[in-house]
Amino acid sequence: GLFASLFVPSLSPLLLELMLEYIIRHNKIPEMITISNSQVKSRERVSAYGEVFTSDNEVNNMCNLVDDECRKPESTFLEPACGDGNFLAEILRRKLHALKDDPDYERKSLIALASLYGIDILQDNADSCRRRLYDIWNERPNLNGSLRTRAREILKANIVCADTLDMKQEIIFIEWTFPEGSTIPQKKEFSFRKMIQKGEQKLSEKESGQFGFNFDE
Repeated sequence: GLFASLFVPSLSPLLLELMLEYIIRHNKIPEMITISNSQVKSRERVSAYGEVFTSDNEVNNMCNLVDDECRKPESTFLEPACGDGNFLAEILRRKLHALKDDPDYERKSLIALASLYGIDILQDNADSCRRRLYDIWNERPNLNGSLRTRAREILKANIVCADTLDMKQEIIFIEWTFPEGSTIPQKKEFSFRKMIQKGEQKLSEKESGQFGFNFDE
């Protein structure tokens, strides 16, 4: 989770941790590490937050590993360190491209948008991610005003500024359900912290041979 948006090509997790430790101690990027300008906003942000954006090439390569899921409007993705949305933007493009000739495009495009969730510790990143996803969704001509209002509402709830690693902080997301033939969603709140805790419990029970955990409890 921590390194979801800190992926640097050809670096093992250990080398990545060492690189971040070097940056924190010396307030600069090691000379032997090559990172393009588009991957870093400032050295200060790298030092303070470990902020290094994933390159477009690596985003595409990683999305290709789950390309089938990236093209299903209902498949849910959560980026715990989303930055300004490199992964979420690419996933949304693939979802919308798969829908381009669908007669139910308007409803399914909202489903695709509502399937994407992101958390970032920096407010400017969260704001940029929302705008970026909205602009991609809004490229389709002749979308009416009510759909645009709904898209903004979805993104305001789904892309949040918070610390993913702070389990004392309550992050509330919304699950959006669009009934057949309707672009008006039904909403159900859920807690990110409780979802993680239940996931850890399920994993623990699976490892100990106990099964049957219900996420909806």
